[in-house]
Amino acid sequence: MNIVTSSLYRGSEWIMRFAWVQLLWLGSSLLGMILLGFFPSTIAMFTVIRKWIMGQSDIPILKTFWDTFKAEWLKSNLFGLLLSFIGILIYVDLTLVNHSTEPFMQWSKYPMLLLVITFSLILLYAFPSYVHYNVNLLNVLKNSLFIMLVSPFYNVVMILGLVVIFLIGNILPPLFVFFGGSAIAFVIMWACYQSFLSIERKKAKLKNFSNEP
Repeated sequence: MNIVTSSLYRGSEWIMRFAWVQLLWLGSSLLGMILLGFFPSTIAMFTVIRKWIMGQSDIPILKTFWDTFKAEWLKSNLFGLLLSFIGILIYVDLTLVNHSTEPFMQWSKYPMLLLVITFSLILLYAFPSYVHYNVNLLNVLKNSLFIMLVSPFYNVVMILGLVVIFLIGNILPPLFVFFGGSAIAFVIMWACYQSFLSIERKKAKLKNFSNEP
């Protein structure tokens, strides 16, 4: 009975943690008038969840979230501006291709579709890469592209996890309201973190192999 009680307590504790992070994310996004709050609050949410995944489950959530929000406000908004700029360029190009009747432009739909898929996958890795690696913004995108290309298995795991979350949210919308953002961030961060660890292990093996006499 104690095991059951302990499991229920731990489960309810994690439910509250996810709900609390979701509330902080929504609240701080609104605090920044959406555009100026979304990216720093998303970075803060991924920072908290990354620490959970790394085993630091007892961190002070509010302090960690708010300190990250303030410290990363400018850089994260510049990052958001960069992502938005690239996204707008791709959208404009795709719109021009779709409305063109020239044969060459019609054939270019396929490369554009590949570009859209690639950029979408890069976006999934962008926030985890931002909070995991201490690099400049362009290198965040480079890292995201590289890790996405060498991690096809975790790309599939991530997409399947997101599909499950959206299906559950479609069936039970209130759950999505209270846990949607934090659950999505957890799935993305977990899959990305496994990719980071896999790459680090491969680098260590190569280093050891090169050091062998």
